[in-house]
Amino acid sequence: MRPTTTEPHVRDEMPSTPPWLNGLMRRVLRSPFSGLVDRGIVLLTVTGTVSCRRYTFPVQYVREDDTLWVMSGHASQKRWWRNLRSPAPVEVLLRRKARLGTAQAVHAGTDPELVAEGIRRYLARFPKMAARVGLPPDDPSAFARTAADTVIVRVALDG
Repeated sequence: MRPTTTEPHVRDEMPSTPPWLNGLMRRVLRSPFSGLVDRGIVLLTVTGTVSCRRYTFPVQYVREDDTLWVMSGHASQKRWWRNLRSPAPVEVLLRRKARLGTAQAVHAGTDPELVAEGIRRYLARFPKMAARVGLPPDDPSAFARTAADTVIVRVALDG
């Protein structure tokens, strides 16, 4: 018998982002050419809760004032958000400016309403993302399946 968990379930069909692409995006976001992509992508630096190592990677975001919303679809295949299960300090390179903030990850098992709200905000900003995460329009059951394997990270930026 498998142990039960409230974290997103495992899916095998979604390939992860190739490491070379993340490396390229890190270089672009730190360069004078960052304007080509920085209205939708930031560099997020997270510290491992066990290893205390710092991890920096590009993430797509939605900004509302001093809050960034990051959606980690197919979250069961990703590990970075697990360092943010409790509020934790993060660094963000937002339009080539370093910002500090506090981030927390939520999933359907911890805050289903916030996950649904985050997905809706995300899809309003990036409508093409719906197809990428397997979300056909006007299908509540597909929305529920997507929400079950999605983590929303809210980053509250410091003043």
